[in-house]
Amino acid sequence: MTNLSNEYKKLLDYLESQKQRKSPVKEPLEKKIEKSEPINETKKLIEESKIHSYVPGDSYKKVPDSKTFSLQKFEAMMRSKLIEEHKKSQSYERPYISVTELTNCLRQCYYYRMRYNVNLNKLYNFPYLYLIQKVGNTIHSVVQEIYGFAEVEKTVVSEKFKVKGRVDGVQETFLYEIKSIDSNKIADSYVKEHYLQGLVYAFILNTEYEYKIDTITIIYVKRDLKGIVPFDLPVDYKMAELVIRKAPILKSALESHQIPDPFGATKEHCKYCLFIDNCKNDKPSEVMQPFAIKMKKKVEEKRDKKEAFLL
Repeated sequence: MTNLSNEYKKLLDYLESQKQRKSPVKEPLEKKIEKSEPINETKKLIEESKIHSYVPGDSYKKVPDSKTFSLQKFEAMMRSKLIEEHKKSQSYERPYISVTELTNCLRQCYYYRMRYNVNLNKLYNFPYLYLIQKVGNTIHSVVQEIYGFAEVEKTVVSEKFKVKGRVDGVQETFLYEIKSIDSNKIADSYVKEHYLQGLVYAFILNTEYEYKIDTITIIYVKRDLKGIVPFDLPVDYKMAELVIRKAPILKSALESHQIPDPFGATKEHCKYCLFIDNCKNDKPSEVMQPFAIKMKKKVEEKRDKKEAFLL
């Protein structure tokens, strides 16, 4: 877990820099952005809901025509369902930061929460996400029912950090996270974000609910239903606190309309982020965007080649 420790060490430095940093007065938000219905990109929904991270590779292969079943109509209906459910989920106030947001790019979460405008057609270009969500929910329910955890779907709230989430299962000193995943994605290790989510839950339960969680078990259920792969992981209080301390940064940014740095961003986040143009225009002060690091390296490589040629 050395890489994780190094990554979140940067957060400590960032947190300290924020204490010394005085927020400048900016123009009202309405002048900065164009608002729209609160929407989120499909890739983010697929990957960050974690349980729904599979996109069938042959979804758009040519299929036989049917006189009694319109595939085009069905896809349009699923897309409408996604839009309807998403708007419904955004129709109420959210005073807490979600655990999922803590393992994502803070700036992307800010843009999403502040309802920055994105292309709705591009957002819901993949209607089969609706089916993936339903299958994932069913897998959750089946595992919870059969295994018989002491507590399931437990809502966990940290009043100290204003963080809220829901734990899949708790049994004695064990905390369980259930994830459905494509068979070819299971290797010899777990997904980092899944572990960090479990850490935050365990940290809140132990420090604010007087639980004694000492093990996080991530249960990967293969979507072809031909196997289950569990990982038992220790509770790391130091790392958990580093992650959960991102919540006050995001909450403060939302309240003050101050765009946060893209802390927690990865190349994958940038690759599929529909807010990338906004991010390019909003220069960071402490943490450089992954795509900017890549561009900087290309410029340096080009400069080095030019200098070598001149020599």
